[in-house]
Amino acid sequence: MAKGLTLPLDEYATSSVDGYAWKVAVQDQWRSCMARYGFSDFGPPQISEQSAVMQADSAMGRRYGVSDLDLARKFGYHLPTGTQESPYWEPAAGAESTVFTGVGAGVDDGTYEGKALPEGGCRGEAQRMFPMPRTPEAERVGITVFEETRKSPEVVKAVAQWVSCMKQKGYERSHPLEDLGKLGLSPSSPSAGSEEIAHAVADVECKADSELVGVWNAKEKAGQQKAIKENASRLAKEKSVKDRNSAKVRQAYEAAGNQ
Repeated sequence: MAKGLTLPLDEYATSSVDGYAWKVAVQDQWRSCMARYGFSDFGPPQISEQSAVMQADSAMGRRYGVSDLDLARKFGYHLPTGTQESPYWEPAAGAESTVFTGVGAGVDDGTYEGKALPEGGCRGEAQRMFPMPRTPEAERVGITVFEETRKSPEVVKAVAQWVSCMKQKGYERSHPLEDLGKLGLSPSSPSAGSEEIAHAVADVECKADSELVGVWNAKEKAGQQKAIKENASRLAKEKSVKDRNSAKVRQAYEAAGNQ
């Protein structure tokens, strides 16, 4: 099972908790700014910290395809209940959108109804105060290593064993990360049917038989450790900025009464 596993580059990426704190800090700043212009009830539905962490755990848990037997038995290839993204949201058209974005009817030479607007509206103000905690260099290195290990002899051998196991169970598969839609599976449908659940259970069982998750994760760890040494300067610089921004976000998050 991949859930709970870690990788060396995790240290260079924004954690799920810090990512959640950033969302809360930005939304709090949106509300504070919009209130200055008379919009006291503003903002998207807040996502809970537990849900944010569950989303991150789900992503790691499926790094090598579905791998949790209990979840496969309950949800098939569907995401577990509670890990879905928040509903799509955007500000109301008209005055609310104008103040939020800084663009629209009523904006005159950087002012709205005679009151100065921040550049880019309240959204721009929040973006400048709390830059998105992105780590593109770490992401680039991670993707490169992932693709390299995917082609490694050890992983290729484990995948072949998984394919053979799936065939024995009655499923013609070529790779655990292949497009499920082309197989007639629809993880975006409301719920998983019995056929999908049986397929997902076989998938997880064959991953266990082939030791695919452990083999792939070990290769990724070794590959990332090597890549970190080769890209030490760029990664360290990016991490320094990320840590500084995360600390600022965490301070604002806690100052707002969150724990």
